This record gives sequence, C-alpha cells and structure tokens, in this order.
Amino acid sequence: MPGHCNLCGRHISDSGYFLHHPRWCGDRSLRVCVQCYRHNPRCQLCGMPLPGNAIDGLCPTCRQHLLICIGCSLPITTRRYFTINGAGPYCERCRQQPPICDVCGGALGEKRWQLSDGRLFCDACYLTTINDPSDAADLYQQVRTWLADKLGLSLNVPTSLTLVDRNQLAHVLAEQSDQPVDPPDRTLGIYTRRGVKRGIYLQTGLPRALFRQVTAHELAHAWQGENCPLLQNALVREGFAEWVAYKCMQDQGDPAQQHLMAQRSDIYGQGLRWALNLELKHGAQAVIAACRQTN
Repeated sequence: MPGHCNLCGRHISDSGYFLHHPRWCGDRSLRVCVQCYRHNPRCQLCGMPLPGNAIDGLCPTCRQHLLICIGCSLPITTRRYFTINGAGPYCERCRQQPPICDVCGGALGEKRWQLSDGRLFCDACYLTTINDPSDAADLYQQVRTWLADKLGLSLNVPTSLTLVDRNQLAHVLAEQSDQPVDPPDRTLGIYTRRGVKRGIYLQTGLPRALFRQVTAHELAHAWQGENCPLLQNALVREGFAEWVAYKCMQDQGDPAQQHLMAQRSDIYGQGLRWALNLELKHGAQAVIAACRQTN
C-alpha cells in the first residue's frame, strides 16, 4: 500500500515496515521505509527506529513513560531505579553519589528547596528556616536573654546581627585575620571585631533549632571577646562556645542534637567533652572560670 515513511517522509510504494510499540493500543503503527529501518538509530529501550536527528536515544513514547530521577532531574533510561531512605526514584549515578540536604545531610526527597546561593534543603529542614530579618532579630534576642539569665553571660558592647547567604559569608570570612576552624563552605556563622564594632554574621535559611545553636555559639565568642580577649587556646575557646550551644539545645529539649554535638571528633567535639567533664566534676561556673583564666 503506497504511503510515506513516518520518519523521513520518503514515498513508499510497495515495501516498508509497519511497527507497533508495546505501549500502543489498537491498530496504531509506525510506517518506516527500508532505509530508515536498516540504518537509523534505535530507541535504547524499545528498539523502535528513530528519526535521523534524534539526540537522546529515546522514542517519544518511551520518553513520555520514563521515571525522572529526583536527584539529577534526568530520565532513568535503565530498567532499574533506586530509593534512598524511602525517597526516590534515583538513577544509578545519583544512587552512588546522591544529592543531600545541606542541613541534615539526608537524601533529598521529591520535594526539595534550593536557595539562591546553591544550598539544597529537604522539605523538613526548609519548613522551619529563618529568612526574615525581623524573625532573626527576635530569635537572636531570645538567645541573648537566655545566655544572660541561665548562664550569667551578659554582653556590654553592642553586637549586631546580620543575615547573609553562603557567598556573602565567604566574603566576610576572607576578610578575617583569624580564620574559623571549619572550611568556609561549612561555616554557618562568625563573630567579628572591627575596632569598637562587634557583629555576628549568620547564614540565612538556617532551620530554627540550628539558628539558635549557632547563635548561642557565636554569642559565647562575643562574651569571650569582652571578658577574655587574650584567649588563644583553641580547645578552650571553641569548647566553651560549643558548651554554651549545647546548654542552649538542652534547655530547648533537643537531645538528638546534643548527642550529635557530643559525638563530633573535631576540635568542637573534643572541646565540648572537656567542658562537659569539667561541669560534671565542678559545676557550670567552673567552665566559665576556666575560660576566663586560660590564655
């Protein structure tokens, strides 16, 4: 039966092929000339001939029914797909190196959020993020009041709060003479001194609990700046600040975060364990006194 090839448009007089995709219903078919049938590339899933200008190796029908990897947003072209912690589908490449939440480190689910500086958040972490400066100022003041009331650590020098994204924070870090222990891409906040001006910079988009934790840590550094400015012992300096943050999490009833803080193997975890052991033996005031007396 005369007609035209559905792929190249050539006239077909009395030869050619009628092909049927496994997903097609009824008598729908693809008419293909001999040349296209023999020489054109084939769909990597169903084997149907493709137009000569096809670039992704998939026919329209297979492409329409493919699963989309939630990690890279590309079609999963193999028969296998994967789930990670109940979330998926993931392709093989993303299964081996899945994109993770910048806050909790868990695999990203189907619903995720990306900030302008590239940070990725799972839905659970993003729901409590602090982005509004007025909300941040209120929470900052709450932690500052808690610091004075619960531990007796009051600040006498005005210390401002500024919310910045990851890129802006990296710029602030680059201008500091004393670099933080964590690398710039893992630093969430910093206390700065510029002459008589004191300030705390925190990443925007921190979940509420993490915002409180980082704020308490940096306010502890602000207290150190006023009360023991010559303190050089990194273990005591960071251990004390982490101990203050730990006590803040304890007051908020967050034992899971306390456990994570105490299990760290870096200088923050080592310093925290030093402070907790000292508190256990001699009380909280002994930790504060040790911070004042150590050079």
